[in-house]
Amino acid sequence: MTSPRVWLTLALMFVAFDAAAETAVVTLAEGGARVLRGATWYKLVTGARIEESDIVEAFDRSQIQIEFSAGPRANLVGSAKMYLVPATAKASPRGPSVLSVPLGWLKVAAIAPGLRLRTAAFDLIVADGIVVMHAAGPAVEFFVEAGSARLVEVTANGSDGPARDVKSGEYVSRSTVGAFATAQRAPKAFIDAMPRHFVDALPSLAARIKTKPALVADHDITYAEAEPWLAGRDRPVFEKRFATRLRDPAFRSAVLPNLARYPLWDRQLNPDKYAPKDKVAK
Repeated sequence: MTSPRVWLTLALMFVAFDAAAETAVVTLAEGGARVLRGATWYKLVTGARIEESDIVEAFDRSQIQIEFSAGPRANLVGSAKMYLVPATAKASPRGPSVLSVPLGWLKVAAIAPGLRLRTAAFDLIVADGIVVMHAAGPAVEFFVEAGSARLVEVTANGSDGPARDVKSGEYVSRSTVGAFATAQRAPKAFIDAMPRHFVDALPSLAARIKTKPALVADHDITYAEAEPWLAGRDRPVFEKRFATRLRDPAFRSAVLPNLARYPLWDRQLNPDKYAPKDKVAK
């Protein structure tokens, strides 16, 4: 049985996630959307503030625009997911904000210090420019509408690998098998599939936001909802973050068949397995 001290530690972790700094504001929310803060889902509405470590999801055909206090704007079209990587997990806390985008259409308009878009396939640094991206797990494609971007491949251990610049007008795609392709302009299939409003410049709407609506809780995250994040590049972070959910019988039961994937949770649920042999003997 997990000790009360362990649960206290997990509760403090949860509080730490809930105390992150506000970094952006939702200036447009059309259709269904939600935000995961800590381990709880909340309904997302215009005017809501976004904090580091938040996970934002736009449902099918929904649109969300987020405007950062540092200047960049990001428009997400569903079905889509986006995670605001905390500054403590970035290479440089003073560098660009990092958005992990495993799924969906995204258009960003960035100014210095810019944005770093993290995908399953590579990272894309947009310091000063406009980029349209479509992510579907390991398959990712993007088009540099203006300015430039820097594509950084990711090594097996998650560190930065080879990098190259992508100029205005260029289109790059990476297939599910890992092959890169580059073209001097976006292909017709990409343009036809792109959300129609991406043809226009992203509006600046932050000045219109005069209120700060309270977030309304919906439900705590389920294992099915958590599993894709636990399977990604930030697994250790999410393993710690969602640890308090092990107190829920349904969540714990769903985890048990896959417990070998989660070393931290295995220690929590099976402390005797990791206890010194002399203590076990006593």
